[in-house]
Amino acid sequence: MFKKILLLASLLFFYFLASVLIHEAGHAYTGVVFGLGTPIINIWPGIELFPSFGATVSTTAWPGSSVAYVSFMPETPRFVIEFPEFSQSLKLTPELKVVTQSTSQEDAFLPIVGLMGSGTTYLASLFCTLYLYFEKPKGVYRALAACGTFLFYDILCYTVFPVFFEMPHLIFMGGIHPEPIICLVNIGFSYEIAVALVLGICAAQIVALCYLSKKEGLFKLKRT
Repeated sequence: MFKKILLLASLLFFYFLASVLIHEAGHAYTGVVFGLGTPIINIWPGIELFPSFGATVSTTAWPGSSVAYVSFMPETPRFVIEFPEFSQSLKLTPELKVVTQSTSQEDAFLPIVGLMGSGTTYLASLFCTLYLYFEKPKGVYRALAACGTFLFYDILCYTVFPVFFEMPHLIFMGGIHPEPIICLVNIGFSYEIAVALVLGICAAQIVALCYLSKKEGLFKLKRT
C-alpha cells in the first residue's frame, strides 16, 4: 500500500513538473517569436533552467509565491556603419547608427506572450484529446495521451481560484493573479467575456473527456 502511494505521489510530482515546464516554455517560445529577446526560465526554489542551468542569477526578487517564471533579456542592439550617400571628396566619414526594435511594438505582444503560458498547456490538452479520438492509440501511447488531456487544469485553476476565491492558482502556492484573464482583457476582451471564455473551453474539454472515458476508457491499455 505504501509503495502504491509513493508511486502515485511520484507520478503526480513529475506530471506537475512537466505541466510547469510546458507552461513556461509557452511563454518563452512566444516571446522569442515576437522578438522580446532571449528567454530566461527560472523555477522554484531559485534554479535557472534556461539558457544555462544553475542558481538563479536574476537581481529582481522572486515573484511572490510563483512556482516558475520567465523573463527576457533583450537582444544586443545591432550596430550599422553607413557612409554618406553624396560626398565632395574621396574622404568619406562613416556614421555609426544603432538599430533597435520598436518598444511599443514589443509591448503590444506582451499580453499574447503572457496568455501563451496557460494557453500552451490547454492546446497540449486539446491536441491529446483529438489524438485519442481520431488515432485511437493503444498501450503506452494511449496512457501518455490520456495524461496529456488533463493539462487544461492549468488554465482552469489559473482562473477559478484567483477570480472566485482570491487564492493562488495552486491553492497554497502559485500565481495569485488570474494570468489568462488579465492577458485576455489586455488583448481587448471584457473581464466577463474573458472569464466566460476560459470556463467555456474548459467545460468543453471536460465534456470531451467524459465522452472518451465512457466510449473506450481513457487509460484502457491494449496491446498493439
